[in-house]
Amino acid sequence: MYECRCPHDGKKLAEIARPPIAAMTGGELCACGRWIIPRIDLEGDQIVRTVRCPCGYQRAGVAGFVVRIRCPKCGRISNF
Repeated sequence: MYECRCPHDGKKLAEIARPPIAAMTGGELCACGRWIIPRIDLEGDQIVRTVRCPCGYQRAGVAGFVVRIRCPKCGRISNF
């Protein structure tokens, strides 16, 4: 479980099962033997993970959805 905290005061807002957006960049091994680091993009409410290799291999897919939580105390919004 991962914790979502307020960016202003660090108060715990929620526990979420998927990792935060910044931690979703785990690499993968291409069939040609190169280690590729994917690119994470936000398209609306979707988190899209794109993998491109110099050999021509490419794949894109939805890795999850953005969770937006508003802090009840300060009103700031956290994207997780």
